[in-house]
Amino acid sequence: MNHEIVYERNPTGSYMKIFSNQEENLDEKILLRRKIPGLLPMEKAYLDGNGQYWYNISGKQSLDTYCSIQNVGIDVIKKIIISICSQMEILEWNLISMGSLLLEPECIFVTNSNQEFIFTSYPGAEHNVEDGFRQLMEYLLTKVDHKDALAVRAAYGVYEKSLEEGMAIRDVRDWITRSDSVEQTEKKVLFEEPSADNIAGGNVNQREVPAIANFMEEKPIVQSVQENRTYHSENFKKQDQSKDKKKQWDSFLKEKFSSLGFKTAEKTKKKQVQRTEEVYPEEQMYMIPQPTIHPTVCLSGNDGSARGVLIYQGTEQLSDIYLDQKPLQVGKSAAADVKIDKETISQLHARIWPEGNSFYIEDLNSTNGTFVNDETLPYKQKRILQVNDIVQFADARFRFC
Repeated sequence: MNHEIVYERNPTGSYMKIFSNQEENLDEKILLRRKIPGLLPMEKAYLDGNGQYWYNISGKQSLDTYCSIQNVGIDVIKKIIISICSQMEILEWNLISMGSLLLEPECIFVTNSNQEFIFTSYPGAEHNVEDGFRQLMEYLLTKVDHKDALAVRAAYGVYEKSLEEGMAIRDVRDWITRSDSVEQTEKKVLFEEPSADNIAGGNVNQREVPAIANFMEEKPIVQSVQENRTYHSENFKKQDQSKDKKKQWDSFLKEKFSSLGFKTAEKTKKKQVQRTEEVYPEEQMYMIPQPTIHPTVCLSGNDGSARGVLIYQGTEQLSDIYLDQKPLQVGKSAAADVKIDKETISQLHARIWPEGNSFYIEDLNSTNGTFVNDETLPYKQKRILQVNDIVQFADARFRFC
């Protein structure tokens, strides 16, 4: 796309801005007045007489950012293709031109909450959606997880289908859906337990040998299972009976010892605890957890360079973050390299990576923002960290050193 994209974050949210020199048209009127499912909400503003389309991207990541922090698998490829076809049908139903659908990786977004794909519509544009789809598939080929043979095969298959003359995106969707159905059928045939009728008739594939082996034994599988269940149920009954007998014996011993004037260990233990509480009540005040005091100033290395540590500045039980010589994703998701378990932290909140002797930080369009020295980081704007900078993920503050 030839139009410049600018990102801005303000108290109302995070926005992607695209400048427009287009005259007012029907697509623009529909998109400004109506909320279209699957499309980014859009508003129009003017700066020095030039129009700007503002798209609310709060809580979302662009596809290029999404692919840079994790590998693309077969499920992602299928989901993108199905989502594109569904969006085309929605545009058609709302009388919006197909050419307005932007399929560049920076204009397709993934929601942080449920990993749904959201698209950008640029009013008045006359892009060839089929060409945009082919270029998108070329991009995904470079991002697919090449350790996943199934994903690589699917990605190349989709790309080859998109190059066929007269092939539409809906045809690619139908092809990959059929391929998925065939694959599931093959798995079902391979791992499904064969019936006795198929075995008797010799209609069993050689790949089902592990399942057949059970039928070649003297006892049928059903009978073996029933015998196992009976065996285990009898064992459980014996264990329950032994437990009841033990409880009865313990109760008898307690009564016998009590009648002879002896005290059981349980009662003695309770009295010892009560005595301790009465004799040493002042000791309990030292058992109250005290907040950890963190240093407020960091010392750099001997050469003045940063040590690569984010020291927590607060009273909650959060750990310091030791930066590595590789990109680290910060968030509360299990997929994050550095996990901060707080409600205010997004699933994937920010990213920190080394370049030379320096460290850079970038916000991943988190809900509550990333700050350096109380300055908000706009989306897709990296910032170099200096010694003693205050880095804040939502309300979790750290000092860089």
